[in-house]
Order: sequence, then structure tokens, then C-alpha cells
Amino acid sequence: MGSAAEYVNGEVNVKGSGDTKIPIGNNGVYAPVIASHTGDMIASYVNSPPSSGANGVDVDAVLDVEYWKLTGNAIITLPWNDNSNITDLVNNNGGSLNAVAIVGLDSGIWNLVSATQTNTITGDLLNGDVTSDVTSDVNNNVNLDGFSEFTFGIDHQAALSVNELFLTNGIQILSNLIKNYENNIRFQVENEIQGFNVELYDIRGRKIKSYNQINTLNKKGSISKPELNSGLYFLKFDYEGKQGVKKIIIE
Repeated sequence: MGSAAEYVNGEVNVKGSGDTKIPIGNNGVYAPVIASHTGDMIASYVNSPPSSGANGVDVDAVLDVEYWKLTGNAIITLPWNDNSNITDLVNNNGGSLNAVAIVGLDSGIWNLVSATQTNTITGDLLNGDVTSDVTSDVNNNVNLDGFSEFTFGIDHQAALSVNELFLTNGIQILSNLIKNYENNIRFQVENEIQGFNVELYDIRGRKIKSYNQINTLNKKGSISKPELNSGLYFLKFDYEGKQGVKKIIIE
């Protein structure tokens, strides 16, 4: 059944070979698969927890929010947004966005669908995607029929090899919940940092405000709080190529 958002809430059959953006979604979430496929494909998406399974030897963690069902033979790209909870997946498992990979459920085990450290990641914690292989060589296609479900996971080897860690674990938001009448958003850091940038996003991933060249004093800092409605927001910190995202709640 096609939705008003022009995606299919259900199963899509793709015929032949080629590069196809498969317009699938569920429960108000648009989650298209981009596939470079040889032969027919079948695709559907479910916006609910994936089936339970044990993590394979190269998988440190698996997302528990959404999954795709795919058959055929293809290089695939899966998208995420702020509802996908990539922030917690990354920050709770080593803090490296480069460790995000596509994982598939194979006989009760979540395994990488491609060789370790071969996934291509674009975007940031709130909006991005991951492709199952770094090249478009048809010989690197994934046999999708070998997995019953697909979602996002953490590539153990990539998490070990990346030195650029996110800042998130070293930042604490003070007075969270934040009162609507407060003029500032205050935070504390593990180590003094100077000249970093902060961006404020709403729950839909829309940037509200940017703050540049922020400094801390005695390991504490603050940014001005614009007029905000009650609800959930995100602060994205950026310092010398390292990034981190913290959730804030305006009361």
C-alpha cells in the first residue's frame, strides 16, 4: 500500500539488475534502501525492535530500533535519522562513527554482511547512511538471501582501529532537565578545551543554532539557550575533528 509520503508501507519487488532506490517505510518512517543489484530483489522495512540474536565474533553491538528484510544479490545502503538512535549505538560502544556497519541475522547470529572495515559511512550521528562495501565492483555484492534481517551494528575491528574518539563520554550536561526560563545550557568536561564548536538540533534533525569558538573555564562552559518549546533536542560538539552528541530535554 502506498502512503501519502510516496513510499510503500509493505513489500516491494524489484525486477532485473541495476541501481535502484527502493522506496520502503513503515509507521511514518521513510527508510529507503539503495541497491546496486544483479537480478531481482524483494525489500520491506519494520520500525520496531529487530529479532533477538547473539552477536557474532566481529560484532560488538546491534541496534534495537528497526530492521530491513531483503532478498537478492546487491551492494546495499541503509539510512538512519535521529529516530534510529545511532547516537547511543555509537557512544555506548567505543565512540566511533566509522565503526557503524550493516549486520545481518544468520541462524540466530548477528554477523557483518561484508568483510570487517569495508563499510562506507556518510553523514553524522543524527542523519547518515552506511554502504555494505567500499567499492561498486559487482563481485563484492552481498548474498542477501543468507540473512533473515538487516540492521546497524558495530564492527569490532573498526572500533579497535580508530583513534579519533567522540567527545560524548567526556561531556556532561548540567541541570538536565533544563528549565524553559533558563538563559543558558551549561555543561562540564573531563579536560579543559578551547575553541570548540557546538550546534543545536531539534528532534527532526533540523539545525536551530550554531555556536563557534566556545571555551571552558575550570572544566565548565555554557551556551545561550534560544527560545525553545518543551521537548527533546540534541547538542553536537566538534573539537579538532572529534565529535560528540548529547541529548537535552527542555522542561
